[in-house]
Amino acid sequence: MNKSQIFWDKQAKRYDYSERQFEPVFNEVIAKTKEYLNANDNVLDFGCATGTKTLELAGATNQILGIDISDEMIKEATKKKKELKIMNASFIQGTIFKNDFEKSSFDRIISYGVIHLLDDSEKEIKRIHELLKPGGLFISTTACLKDKMALKNRLEFSTYFLIKKLGIFPLHLNMFRTSDVEKLIISQDFNLVKSEKIFHGITISFIVARKQ
Repeated sequence: MNKSQIFWDKQAKRYDYSERQFEPVFNEVIAKTKEYLNANDNVLDFGCATGTKTLELAGATNQILGIDISDEMIKEATKKKKELKIMNASFIQGTIFKNDFEKSSFDRIISYGVIHLLDDSEKEIKRIHELLKPGGLFISTTACLKDKMALKNRLEFSTYFLIKKLGIFPLHLNMFRTSDVEKLIISQDFNLVKSEKIFHGITISFIVARKQ
């Protein structure tokens, strides 16, 4: 088990509480995402955490699968699924490089708040391209930490950078601008369908990209 897995396992029980501050962003992103989903789509949610957003999107899809590196996050997601009795959603622990994922097997791949945490974002997005069917869509949000940020959020991230230097915070952080995210996705043979900025204290890149 690597440091990232251990970190997210420890966060799982309190993750939903900590994410409440971002609820306005999530509501906006969910609404935007549903515009690009069809009832016959098979969808992968990469980095699903406790599955809240996965389950909110389930009704707009045929099947949706959430995957996360944290086993504890998946346990929380599975518990929610059972409580809500949502039959077309499922959750597994693992990475996007799981060997049993076949190429060109998903109509849509969603990834919220993950790209800026990836050690090798080019490799991961290349894998997303590989897993999408021809013409399939990659829908993502990415925190752009080099773009506009409210003072409160800037101070919070300054603290993260400090504890990261001390070796306490184990996660990788990519310092992106929105233009960097666009270039990254285009570089892996995607065409941009939609690219916009969402601001709620932090600049968020919302991108819909089509596999060429």
